Amino acid sequence: MKTIRIALQGLRGAPVRSVLVIATLTLGMLGFIAVFSATDVLRNAAIQRALLIGGPVATVQLSVSLTAPDASIDTTLAQLLRRTGADAVAATTANDDLTMWVAAQNNEDAAMTEAAITFATPTLRDIRPLLLTSGEWISEGTSLAPRGVVNEAAAALLDDGSTMELGTFDSRVPVPVVGIVRDGFDQPQVYLPLSDYATFGSRPMSVSVVLHGPALTADEVTRAGRELIALGAPFEVGEATRTDRINALADEVATSAQVLFVLGVLALASTVIGILNVGLSSATIRGHEFALRRVMGARRTQVAAIVITESQILALLAAAIAFGGSFLLVPLVVGSFGARLGIAPPPFDPVYGLVCLAVACASALVSSIVPALLSYRRDLSDVMRR
Repeated sequence: MKTIRIALQGLRGAPVRSVLVIATLTLGMLGFIAVFSATDVLRNAAIQRALLIGGPVATVQLSVSLTAPDASIDTTLAQLLRRTGADAVAATTANDDLTMWVAAQNNEDAAMTEAAITFATPTLRDIRPLLLTSGEWISEGTSLAPRGVVNEAAAALLDDGSTMELGTFDSRVPVPVVGIVRDGFDQPQVYLPLSDYATFGSRPMSVSVVLHGPALTADEVTRAGRELIALGAPFEVGEATRTDRINALADEVATSAQVLFVLGVLALASTVIGILNVGLSSATIRGHEFALRRVMGARRTQVAAIVITESQILALLAAAIAFGGSFLLVPLVVGSFGARLGIAPPPFDPVYGLVCLAVACASALVSSIVPALLSYRRDLSDVMRR
């Protein structure tokens, strides 16, 4: 207790130095916590984008061509689902002859866009977790006229009250937008029920079948398709391919996390150097004070303990300030970063309080070792001569 009391007296006697150390520690810890939060945002963004575009782990896509005019896509999907033991199956196809047109209100002219048109079964969302931000997802057999769902990029083209039309230069069909999804694509995308494909032409004879299962492989899906063909199924299959990208992106995310961690460590190193500089200056200025304490009977270890105790007191204050600051500022900064990436920011973790305490105490301890050693080794006679 005596050492703590003396340390507090020393801190009150040098308020500018104390404020500088606390400010330096606080900024260093805020930067370190921001690095951890940014890493979480990047990891969540990469995982979400991979899920939206390629589906979860073990998602396989198989090209299927129907060989009979009366062949049913629904029957084909059901057969592949049972044969592979997958958890979910969906079908998608595109019509390259179709284009999305944006027709302004009270204006007969319509502008052509570069949107991608995808016809899909409603079960596509069971595999690719498309985030529905407004309205509803596509459904089959509920409307006489086609109704579409657009992604956020396509919705931005319709913000001024324009209507969407699908077709060619010669013929276009108005398509009401019933929902908006976040699908991970930056370019405009339009989704329509596969059953509405015939509205714009003949029925599709080739589709991409998407299957997902916990242990599904591309070879298993290809083999299952060929076995069904051998049993008389009216379709042909190509080679199956994996579409999930989560594992592939794991290494990229890990590399980014390492780079951010190094930046955080460098920020802490600069913090330690700054505090060390203040501590060295203080040890020199307070040489006569320490000499006087030695004359009054203080041991060298007690003088060194005073220096270290002062640093830990400042570290505790800085940790409290940094925790409060991170609680208020980090969610705002990380939230704006996450909003630009289209994801929700990670919640504030109370563990950051322990991180603040550990980082502050460790940084203060490292930066106070050298001043403490100088105070410990300083010869009393040398100080008195000065």
